[in-house]
Amino acid sequence: METTAKECAARRAAAALPPGFRFRPTDEELVVHYLRRRALDSPLPPAVDIPDVRLLAHDPSDLLPPGWSEQERYFFTCKEAKYVKGRRANRATGAGYWKATGKEKPVAVSVPAAPRSQAAVVVGMKRSLVFYRGKPPTGKKTDWVMHEYRLAGAGLAPCRRAADHPARPAEGWVLCRVFRKKGSSAASTASPTADADEDDATTVRADDGGDGAVTAAGVRFIDFFARADARRRRAASPVSSSCVTDASAEHCREQETTSRGGGAGAGDASD
Repeated sequence: METTAKECAARRAAAALPPGFRFRPTDEELVVHYLRRRALDSPLPPAVDIPDVRLLAHDPSDLLPPGWSEQERYFFTCKEAKYVKGRRANRATGAGYWKATGKEKPVAVSVPAAPRSQAAVVVGMKRSLVFYRGKPPTGKKTDWVMHEYRLAGAGLAPCRRAADHPARPAEGWVLCRVFRKKGSSAASTASPTADADEDDATTVRADDGGDGAVTAAGVRFIDFFARADARRRRAASPVSSSCVTDASAEHCREQETTSRGGGAGAGDASD
């Protein structure tokens, strides 16, 4: 059952979460609180937007386009059989195919079994797939990954009892999480604005004025290394070490004048 455009727009409008909040459900939560609700045709929480999409009709880059605010997206879709007679799922898209990696893993929840004890009950299965471009078996592996969740065991039991209407294929619904593998060039590209902010925070735009103090964003900092360099430059100047400051230099000139006058007087006395 496809969701109409009006219903999708209503879901997107209601899916606005406060700043800082992210949709990060666990495997158990995805199966119990979302996938089983979709199979039972029950409404989802108003702040959650998981659209119904035919994944095989889309390229992964269309499902998670560049500039998307999140690094992953969740979708509901119905499994399609590869052959008319058979249970093998169709994984082919227009530009490539999804290839399963490894075996399915059970998704279990803990329920009270006896006093002070817990028992694990399987409610679903999880499968990992990687997208390949081209035709099998010579397709080129990409960094697109999908986690596919399906109902099983205790999670599927109530759906089977309720799915007595042909328009609600309970067993066919799966929940998919599509994302790019960490470390890929596209997934690891940093935001240009973030880089600019970091550069601005570490760049000094004010002149130190020769006193070793710089001003950045209205805050005054003292650069002790610059002051040490200034002291070394003054020490290396041609002025005598006994006349470093202007006052001492003036004192030196007075001493030199006095010494010259005293020397002349001594010469006259000797004559």
